[in-house]
Amino acid sequence: MIKVELLLFDLDGTLIDSRADLARSVNLMLTDLHRPQLSEAQVAGFVGDGVRVLTYRCLTATDAHQQPPDKELHEQAIRLMHQHYAEQMYVATQLYPQVKATLQHFKAKRKAVVTSKEERFTHQILEHFGIAEDFDCIIGGDTVSARKPNPLPVITAIHQLGGTANQALMVGDSENDILAGRDAGAQTCGVSFGFRTAEELQAYAPDVLIDRFDKLIENFF
Repeated sequence: MIKVELLLFDLDGTLIDSRADLARSVNLMLTDLHRPQLSEAQVAGFVGDGVRVLTYRCLTATDAHQQPPDKELHEQAIRLMHQHYAEQMYVATQLYPQVKATLQHFKAKRKAVVTSKEERFTHQILEHFGIAEDFDCIIGGDTVSARKPNPLPVITAIHQLGGTANQALMVGDSENDILAGRDAGAQTCGVSFGFRTAEELQAYAPDVLIDRFDKLIENFF
């Protein structure tokens, strides 16, 4: 087992299963723009870098010639995505199994959410699912000047928690979480129940790879 004092968590695909609501919001946005629909799996593959990159990828994928959007269309898509997601984000989204119990197990540890989702949506989601009080700080995609895989969000969270990188663990479901955690000097834990497969995550060599959230208890203390 590995000793840690600071636990940093990604949100989508790690704490919450938001795949269906993200896909629905994307497809409502695409409908507004008279674009074809994308599958849930396609949208999931585009998630992880924030709404600006998500909309850019979705617009490029649905262009007849796979051309990226111009600035005006891209900004319109972002506005529409924000509007639809605000209305759709609790339709099917739920916590992954054992999230609450596992967070309680680690209640003596300082904890943060480090996500590319906007801070306002992150706060709302954590409050909605009754886990906001489990976290000492939240770093969203608009909190600092860079997003994962840049290590700045992780470094900022570690600083706000009052610790050091060698005390920290970054837990997430994507390569961005592993790269950001590692480059910040933290331990990393990939979760294979989110938006990436175990094989995809293994390519980035996380320190630990788990297939259930509560397996954090078996690997860290």
